[in-house]
Amino acid sequence: MLMACFKVENQLDHQEIMQPFHQIPKSLFAHLQSFVVVAELMNFRLAADALGRTQPAITAQINQLEGYLGRTLLERTTRSVKLTPAGAHLLDRAKRVLSESHQLVADMRSNRYNAPNQILVSLAPTIAANLIPGCLTRFEKSSPSVRVLISEHLGPEMFEALQNNDAEFGIGPYRRAPLGLMFETLFQQPLHLIIHDSHAIADRGYAKLSDLVDLQLLCAAPGTTAREVLDHALMTQGLMIQPRYEALQYQTLFVLASSQLGATVMPVVNHDLLKAMRLVALPFEDFPMQRAMGLITREGEQLSDVSSALLATLLEEASHKYTLTPLAEKLRSTKSHRVTDLIADEGVEHGNKF
Repeated sequence: MLMACFKVENQLDHQEIMQPFHQIPKSLFAHLQSFVVVAELMNFRLAADALGRTQPAITAQINQLEGYLGRTLLERTTRSVKLTPAGAHLLDRAKRVLSESHQLVADMRSNRYNAPNQILVSLAPTIAANLIPGCLTRFEKSSPSVRVLISEHLGPEMFEALQNNDAEFGIGPYRRAPLGLMFETLFQQPLHLIIHDSHAIADRGYAKLSDLVDLQLLCAAPGTTAREVLDHALMTQGLMIQPRYEALQYQTLFVLASSQLGATVMPVVNHDLLKAMRLVALPFEDFPMQRAMGLITREGEQLSDVSSALLATLLEEASHKYTLTPLAEKLRSTKSHRVTDLIADEGVEHGNKF
């Protein structure tokens, strides 16, 4: 008798759980998507083209959706399509449902849910090579069970990783953060003249901006922050150059310079690497160049304790090479903290500011 009662109760619980889902047609999401496209374009033919369907198929979907909801959503004539009040209400709700659904899929496919003791960070390539070796050596001692996954990203890729929750935080020179992300300066990264050690300028021990006019120059690609800093310095001094070669990644520029195909203006990155490639880094005596390196995070979101600890370790390593901003000093000295609270104390420097 007890087993029979238990079985009946289980069946009832199962029915109660499944009842709301039985009321939703399996094709609802497809119908909502078609409705949103029709409502946005106000044209069945254009909507059919956009969705890769026939116009009769789209019309049938809208009719089925109206029948299921018991409401007329679109007023159609031979010349126009208009939203009814019910259609206008559904359009706003449907866009939110579809957007949330797409974001749910993206979130679940992202790497952030792979393991609880895993940190995903996005770093500019020069920062990864410059700070990560020393940082991880320190961090492994304090957090041996934590796995750190590092992605090297330029600006657009870093922003996308943060927006898709594929990184907890980013560090890079990408000040023009889009809406929803925030950039806070941590330190200034100097740019040097990177040149082969056999060149006469290398013996001088420093560079002048005017030296660039007579050099075969290897430049970072247009649109990169290193190129923007260089172009601004040259424009300020009324100088013009014609790059011999351009490349997106610092590694390519260093290899070209090592092959004595020219000199480049980039951060030092790693002294041992330069030495192995027979390159020297010369500071600019007359016109020092630098770019702001900053912490990029999702606005209003707190870092986890373990991510905060990794960030503090990164900044500890950076403090031996750069002068940290007051905010960076606070983040470095506080192993477990609310990053957004510290940023608020310093005065938030929101995205889209250059």
